[in-house]
Amino acid sequence: MIKVRYLFFLLLIFSFYSCKDRRIDGIITYQLKKSDYLEKIAIPGTVQAVSSIPVNPPRTNYLQMRVDRLAEDGAFVKKGDTLCVLSQPELVTAHQEALTLVENLEAELKKGEADNKLNIALLEAQLKTSQAQMKIASLDSLKLMFATETDRKLIDLEMRKAVIENQKMERKLASAKMAGESDIRQKKARVMEAKMRDQTYLDQIRSMTLIAQRDGVVIRTSAPTVLVGTGGGGVGTYGGPVKEGSVIIGITTSVLQFPDLSRMQISTDVAEADYKRIEKGQIVNITVPAAQGLLTTGKVNRKNFAPSQAMRNTNSKVKFFEVIIDVDSCHDRMKPGLSANCEIILKQEKDTVFIPSLAIFGKDSTKIVYVMVKKEFRPVPVQTGTTGSSYTIITDGLKGDEIIALSEPPNSLITKDYEKKDTVRINEH
Repeated sequence: MIKVRYLFFLLLIFSFYSCKDRRIDGIITYQLKKSDYLEKIAIPGTVQAVSSIPVNPPRTNYLQMRVDRLAEDGAFVKKGDTLCVLSQPELVTAHQEALTLVENLEAELKKGEADNKLNIALLEAQLKTSQAQMKIASLDSLKLMFATETDRKLIDLEMRKAVIENQKMERKLASAKMAGESDIRQKKARVMEAKMRDQTYLDQIRSMTLIAQRDGVVIRTSAPTVLVGTGGGGVGTYGGPVKEGSVIIGITTSVLQFPDLSRMQISTDVAEADYKRIEKGQIVNITVPAAQGLLTTGKVNRKNFAPSQAMRNTNSKVKFFEVIIDVDSCHDRMKPGLSANCEIILKQEKDTVFIPSLAIFGKDSTKIVYVMVKKEFRPVPVQTGTTGSSYTIITDGLKGDEIIALSEPPNSLITKDYEKKDTVRINEH
């Protein structure tokens, strides 16, 4: 890229010279003229929003999700539209297993309720039988006045036995009812727990369909590349642009974004040589070809000191760094993801004298420019200001209407009336 820029400036200088230079005995000359000095660099970039609202996958019990459907990049959606449909086979399997468990537990509950009713009915029948026996025994008590002492004792014992049996059956029935009710409550609790688990899986499956909560333009994103273990014990790679068929990992990976179109910026990758010359606040002229050649301006916002992501993904020996440019005035045609051509103004001076840097020569620690006087060249000391890639601003020594030499003339063409006052005037500054 540096070589291309160097050749570009050579061609620019050559074309400039072709209009303003002329040869005097083989010396190429250059006609000076005051004008605005402008030095800039051209770099490509990508339009992006300063801030965006992410659309993230739902939280589930499983990390990996597959993208089955996804809104088109740059599409305009309305609130309620389907943005994305995700799937998790493990979640579907878990839901089916939970549903089967609910059915089995409900069947056990029904069987338990039926068994409990049957057991209570049998115990109630036995209690009625015991109560009947106790009544029979009480009828035999009428015989006590006519019975012998031995018979009276036997009858009394039979009555006590009947009472005891009745009490035992009452306690057994009460205990059976309590045990049955406890077992039914436990079975109902297990059914309720299984239903809640199944409903959780069902809600998670339904949440895999992401619905737009607002109107706006959506853009697709890229998931970070990660390495995960596979079923065969190997390692699989996931990441890259999110699209139909992509497998995303975790809930932190957004599948889409709603960019804030009122604030836009441009991300550019700049070669190290140009990166060093860029400063925050420099003015930028921006062209967006895909937006019908939209023209706007901006300013350099910041420089990232870490190498750009594009450089990290290649084996290029040239270092590139990211530069972020804020767009001054946004337009509805400027969409995230569009390419932009940026001209960063490195230096700009109004109505100044600037000459090709190769026209400046050193003489005894003094910078000299050879000014043509008739058919000779007089060395004139100059004071320089900003030096660009091929031009240097002259702050003192030249008026701006001279003709100068672009190569050092031979001694035969250098005038001997070298004015000492020029040197004195330069040194006074």
